[in-house]
Amino acid sequence: MQDLESLVLDPQYNDVLKTNGEIRPVWVLLVDGGPDENPRHLKNIKTYCQLFRKFDLDYLTVRTHAPGQSKYNPVERSMATLSGKLAGITLPIDHFGSHLNTQGKVIDPELALQNFRYAGESLCDIWSRDLIFGKSVDARYVEELANLFENLEFEGTDKEKMEERNQQKKKQDKGDNSPECFVPWSWIENHCNLCQYSLDIKHCANTSCCGPSRAKEAMDFLLLNNGFLPPVTKGRDGHFTSAIHLLKYYDHLKIPGYDSHCPSFDQTTYSRLCCSVCGKYFPTLTFMTNHKRTMHPASRGRPKGKSKEQNSRVLDDFSLLPSQQKQPLFDETYLRDCISDRD
Repeated sequence: MQDLESLVLDPQYNDVLKTNGEIRPVWVLLVDGGPDENPRHLKNIKTYCQLFRKFDLDYLTVRTHAPGQSKYNPVERSMATLSGKLAGITLPIDHFGSHLNTQGKVIDPELALQNFRYAGESLCDIWSRDLIFGKSVDARYVEELANLFENLEFEGTDKEKMEERNQQKKKQDKGDNSPECFVPWSWIENHCNLCQYSLDIKHCANTSCCGPSRAKEAMDFLLLNNGFLPPVTKGRDGHFTSAIHLLKYYDHLKIPGYDSHCPSFDQTTYSRLCCSVCGKYFPTLTFMTNHKRTMHPASRGRPKGKSKEQNSRVLDDFSLLPSQQKQPLFDETYLRDCISDRD
């Protein structure tokens, strides 16, 4: 996230990130599937929420590739060229002198930082020499990692604020005094749409929470689908449909559920990930538990027949391919004629 902050502050990226001197209100991020960026993990979800609030965005969507599909990710393809440049290169560990003892332990932290800085700056110099896909590489050594979100505030319930104070107290008792931004689950519920390989964060209508919208036309258009982009949908011809065309031209009641057509989800698994009270989908059972505890504290158990009804509603839709749809074993018209002849 510190890289994004640096890009926003650098004037050479104003044409991409800013309009009339202000940060563009709608962002689309394509990230790799690593644990530090994958939008499926709660820690990363909170970080993206902080980024959304930090830059005062109207809409943020974060997308990643499924496992085994990273070779189609342009981020991965571009990073591969950086790895190739390091073949046969050895960075010295003791340029300014050895900071280790005979057991390999650090005995001089200041000297260790100097040696590490030299290696990092040398690496940046190597990466900055050539182009990637015709674009220059801007590699910088970061002296110290800073917390960019420590002064942000999110609205939450009194219970959530009390739990946060207890967690901060436990951290202080362990000697960890680093400030951490509090992102309550209730805020995530009202602003985020969580999926297996994507995260969408929207600008809410409460001006005391998110302020006035800067991309009003786009937000009004997304209100057709509760303020979010529609799910990835495959048409009868096997091609994936445009999200804009899906919202504009098709019957909104027939838009399939989020992640309902992922090959890794069977009918039973998907049904378990849909809330038995409101039908909302979550990519993990942990998120489902948080949702029920926050949004439906009075409900207990799963109503009878609700699971089957919800599953049929989200899976039996227009996006199924002809080969996936059930076909009758016999021609019903011909069968009726045969029966009438016998009579």
